[in-house]
Amino acid sequence: MQHPYRTIRLLPATIAATVCVAPAVAQFGGDAGLADAFRQDFYRRDLVIFNNVLDLEDWQRPIVEVLLEDYAASFEAGLTAMRNEIADMRVDASGDGRAIMERMMQPLEAWEQDKELLADQFLANVRTQLSPVQEARWPALERALRREKDLPQSELSGEGLDLVAVLARVQVPPQVLEAIAPTIDQYETDLDRALLARAQRMDSLQPAVREAMQEMNFQRGLQIMEQIMAARIEVRSAQERGLEAIASALPEEFSATFRQEALEQAFPKVYGPNSTISFIAAAKAIEDLTPEQLEGIEAIERDYLAQLEVLNARMRELYRIEEPQEPQRRFERILQRQQGESPRRRTSGEPEAIRTVRGEREELGRRTREAILALLTPDQSTRLPGFAKPGSMLDKGQSDGRNYQETPTLNAGGLGAKGPSKDERRGNAFAPVDRSPRNEEIEVEKRKDSDRIRSQPSRGGTGGRGGSTPSGRDD
Repeated sequence: MQHPYRTIRLLPATIAATVCVAPAVAQFGGDAGLADAFRQDFYRRDLVIFNNVLDLEDWQRPIVEVLLEDYAASFEAGLTAMRNEIADMRVDASGDGRAIMERMMQPLEAWEQDKELLADQFLANVRTQLSPVQEARWPALERALRREKDLPQSELSGEGLDLVAVLARVQVPPQVLEAIAPTIDQYETDLDRALLARAQRMDSLQPAVREAMQEMNFQRGLQIMEQIMAARIEVRSAQERGLEAIASALPEEFSATFRQEALEQAFPKVYGPNSTISFIAAAKAIEDLTPEQLEGIEAIERDYLAQLEVLNARMRELYRIEEPQEPQRRFERILQRQQGESPRRRTSGEPEAIRTVRGEREELGRRTREAILALLTPDQSTRLPGFAKPGSMLDKGQSDGRNYQETPTLNAGGLGAKGPSKDERRGNAFAPVDRSPRNEEIEVEKRKDSDRIRSQPSRGGTGGRGGSTPSGRDD
């Protein structure tokens, strides 16, 4: 995802020092295409795409590689010249901010034209080396290159997905790919159309973006960002249609895996590492589990995954709704800073609705871990992630900051005594737990502190603890 402050880092530091336009660049440049001027259109790694799509002959590969190297050298030379020209402007920093910005934009705009010419020349040189059969594959190459270049510039979850790469990751056999080739081709065509429309929208709005920057017109900037956001939503919609079409076309043994992998790639904030799933796996791997314990853990796992799927679906939909509102929140933050206010919670960080679901998911994980602990012996529980050896802070029932319930002791009535049933243990684990310290425990700790203070030698006459705390406590 392209960061909204990326352009200010790419521009020479001398510009930021000479012209106080950092808020404008951050507001308008990050997702308006200005950073494209500083990126190559082709890289050495793209040789793999040329080779795979065009099926280059052995004698053609070195030629394309040399053409790529020549293009990269010309690009760097042109970019350096443009940067030097802008840096020289600090010698003459007279005039108001708008006049300085206009002068700064002139070499940038000239370089953008030269950059486009370099790309066209490189592609023309490659095409002179192709056979008629390879020339017929040129449209497919253009689509593949556009995905390689434009998908990483996405901002919305799911907008930058490459379902062709997902198919490769889940190792769908070639014969299956061949059978669903029309569906894949349709996805590539639809996505390419949306990517091209997004690029054209951003290019057409460049003059308005720069005018808004020069005038520091943030309201106009917001209107432009919303137009670009609409084009981004169209790309995301093409991805969603392609995901459903390909998943439906795949055989059942590949469909679910493909869909899950695609969702994980599209929504990393939803499907990131899950410590509860790791906890469950570690519990199932305990060697001395009884069949009843394993059965109970597996039942808890099924309940957890079913509820987690519902919460993930809710969070996924919230990201779809909330992320397109980011330009508006960014605009509100700028207005708040201009008015001398600190950005309010509603306009900073994750939206409240997403934080709420994330909290529900964390609570579900906590309850699930405690339900599993309720099935284990104290010795078994110490072998799980996040738990310490007997005699440690956790073994004494104190919290490690994650609010785990103290590990219950099974068959606590002694050898041969009948302990609580499995259903009772699970019910107790999911029941609310009072974690407030009991009065007698507080008094014991107070007495320990008093004894410790009296036993310590005086430090400079203060007789204090010197900042120390009782072992195992967080004051």
